[in-house]
Amino acid sequence: MAARLMIFDFDGTLCLGDDPVLAYADRVDALLAARGVEGPDVARTAAEAMRSGDLDVPRLRTAGDVAPPQDGYQLVQALGLTAGLSGDECGEAFRAGRRRLLSRGLDATDVHAPDGAVGLLDRLARRAAVVLATNAPAEGFAPWLEALGLTGAFHGIVNDAGKPRGMSAALDRARALTGVPEDAPVLSIGDIWANDCAPVAARGGTTVLIDHRGTGVGEPTHRVRSLEEAAPHLSAWAAAR
Repeated sequence: MAARLMIFDFDGTLCLGDDPVLAYADRVDALLAARGVEGPDVARTAAEAMRSGDLDVPRLRTAGDVAPPQDGYQLVQALGLTAGLSGDECGEAFRAGRRRLLSRGLDATDVHAPDGAVGLLDRLARRAAVVLATNAPAEGFAPWLEALGLTGAFHGIVNDAGKPRGMSAALDRARALTGVPEDAPVLSIGDIWANDCAPVAARGGTTVLIDHRGTGVGEPTHRVRSLEEAAPHLSAWAAAR
């Protein structure tokens, strides 16, 4: 039985590429068009924002108390919500976008894992229980792992995690999957503070935030700009006894 539990996020952490975000945005636009809502053009706005690297788009700055997005998924969700969609509808658009990419074939997209991810996970899994926790649905998820070369890389996978509210429950599910005791050390790594790190920090765990755009959000144990930069922290934590 492993004496340590390491939780990895998926999108934005191990799964990189703009196409999943743009597919999500396209489905948000489709839902808005079906309602007769004109003008948002979420897909174009998201594409331009990601191309420029600035996700704090004017439309959100004029929408009231909307926090600047940390990644493209948060941007698309915020644009959908401010245009009148519900959280559940945004969730369905997210799932529909992923189904569309799968139907076209992930090899035709820009989806990729960070450099060195496969080897890093292999080394970490020898010292700790490594679990993937993602909001992505279980249905159709295996091809994503295969496309990234991550099939078999985890001791357990928690799909439909419902982060951020579901992250604490996802942690409990990860312990149950791996048999790691309740009092064992836990580390969570991801690119969204509220989703991946804050719930674990609140329970006394170690957190590594991949702050791709240097937002300064949150108070992680370690703040990095990439998985490569995070690797020494992860390796040191997994080796500690």
